[in-house]
Amino acid sequence: MGKFFFYGIIITLTALFLLILGKKQFGIRHIFLMMSYSLYNLIFELIYGEIFGLYYYIERTHSLIYIIIASVFLYPVIAVLYVSFLPGRKKALWFTLGAIVIMLFLEMASLNTRTIVLTGWKVIPWSVIAYIVSFVFINIINNSLLRVLPDP
Repeated sequence: MGKFFFYGIIITLTALFLLILGKKQFGIRHIFLMMSYSLYNLIFELIYGEIFGLYYYIERTHSLIYIIIASVFLYPVIAVLYVSFLPGRKKALWFTLGAIVIMLFLEMASLNTRTIVLTGWKVIPWSVIAYIVSFVFINIINNSLLRVLPDP
C-alpha cells in the first residue's frame, strides 16, 4: 500500500501540475524554484531520514531511493503548485496555513499507508515546524527570483 500511495501522490500532483501549466505562466523562475526546493528537500531528508534515522520511506533498506524520487518528482511540484496559486500579501498567510494543514493530512495518510514510517520523528511539533520552514523557504526563494526574473 505504501508504494501505491507514494507513486499515486506523485502521479496525481504531476497531473495537476501539467493541467495548470497551460493556464498559469511557467518560466525559468519556476525551474530555479524547483531545483532549489529539490536540493533543500534532498538535504533535509538525507539528514533527518538517513543520517539521524528518524524515519524512512516504505522499506528501510530502499529508503534512499524513495528519498531521491520524492526530492526530484514530488517536492518541487508541490513548491510550484504552491507559488502558482499563492494570493496577494494579505491572504498569503491564510493560504500558507491551509497548505500546511494539507501537508499534515498528506503526512497522516502516508503514515497510515506506511509510505513513511516514523522511528523517532514526531509529527507534532517537528513536522509542523518543518512545513513552516519549508514554506518560508519557498517564499524567500520565489520572492528573490521574482526580483531577478519577473513574470512578463
